[in-house]
Amino acid sequence: KLADLSYKILFLLFIVIGAAGDMSAVWTFSDAMILALVFPNMIGLILLFPKVKEELTNYLSAIRGMG
Repeated sequence: KLADLSYKILFLLFIVIGAAGDMSAVWTFSDAMILALVFPNMIGLILLFPKVKEELTNYLSAIRGMG
């Protein structure tokens, strides 16, 4: 409940800042936030790669065994 309220307040705050701010600053901030989301995703991809490779190998061998 607190996290939901915090998110709503933060969202409304950024709406006001975005409406009052310079467009280039808004785009720069948006790009920076998207870049910030890339890092945890890349860490997850790197950590999960061995498991995904193992599952893909198992899946492909099962598919080949059917035919």
